[in-house]
Amino acid sequence: MNDDPLLFPYMVWAHTESFVSPYSLAQSGMPAPDPAVLGAAPEIDLSPPAADALPEVRARLARLFGLPAERVFPTAGASGAMQLLAQRYFAPGVRVVTEIPSYEPFRALPTRQGAELRIVERRLEEDWYLDPARVERELAGAGRGHVFVTNPHNPTGACLGEEEIRSLARAAAAHGGVLISNEVYMEFARPDERVHAFALAENAISIGSLTKAYGLGALRVGWMLLGEGLAGELPHLLDLSYLDHVDLPTPSLRLAARALDRLEDLLVPVRRFETECRPSLVTWLEESRQVVGLPPRLGLAAFPRVEGVPDTRNLARHLAASSGVDVVPGEFFGAPGHVRVGYGVPRETLVEGLARLEAGIREYPARVSGAS
Repeated sequence: MNDDPLLFPYMVWAHTESFVSPYSLAQSGMPAPDPAVLGAAPEIDLSPPAADALPEVRARLARLFGLPAERVFPTAGASGAMQLLAQRYFAPGVRVVTEIPSYEPFRALPTRQGAELRIVERRLEEDWYLDPARVERELAGAGRGHVFVTNPHNPTGACLGEEEIRSLARAAAAHGGVLISNEVYMEFARPDERVHAFALAENAISIGSLTKAYGLGALRVGWMLLGEGLAGELPHLLDLSYLDHVDLPTPSLRLAARALDRLEDLLVPVRRFETECRPSLVTWLEESRQVVGLPPRLGLAAFPRVEGVPDTRNLARHLAASSGVDVVPGEFFGAPGHVRVGYGVPRETLVEGLARLEAGIREYPARVSGAS
């Protein structure tokens, strides 16, 4: 019997315990849009994706980001992009510096490939800032070393600016490495405010997808955008994708092409949530006596610390059972004592959910002490 610990317990939880309560605040992305926004339903296309569908999506992404096609690579979502990049760059003898709090694959993928993992902590007291100097110190003494981060940060929504990204890329370049920047939440920003690593450093790779801001996770279509110095990597990444899954499904690519032509329409619900719902989250964070936290710069979720509750995994179970509200325990991000709270729900659901969350946290310590 295999007793190895799970590599991705968050996803197990998300498929078994999350989103089961009537007031679920566990989401980090937009709900699925009305299919009508993509136009009439296409006929089922079973032609080989490489014949037309895949080049079509690549061409649309190249136009969208102003890149030559040889620096654009459609992937099986952002997760597929991270898998391929881990296989390409992470290996025994290589050091990978990432951040914490973090989405579990940022810690699991390097170690799964046998790389040496170093972690730099982002701190609530520092507005969740990722200090490039700390990253550089963790790379010191490494042979080959890479930097693997999110921008905007998952799970806090904090953002790095252009100079910080350039500094991270220089730190990686000094060790013959790359900067891998997962930017799935950047799509929440206005187009003229987006910051992409691939455009700032020749050794940087940006990852994106149609999942978080557009609600199209079911398509499993994402992309990676290669910095100018990495165009020669495309054949190797294609080779790894053939070994991993061969091709993306043609029906998904057809719908992704439609989505890429309608991104502004797909962002209309995002702006509505920002106008109607975000103020309620901000007010709760400011007025709550149970948590200390900051509203996200970008995205639909905050990551407050729950005062006096170090075990937020048990807290989340308590909240679901007694208060009918779901939040994501900080343990899944390497930060016990925090919870991720999303506001991508109708305002009435959010207001009631936050009220239940506040009350549930307030009564939790009393229930724990009473049971002891």
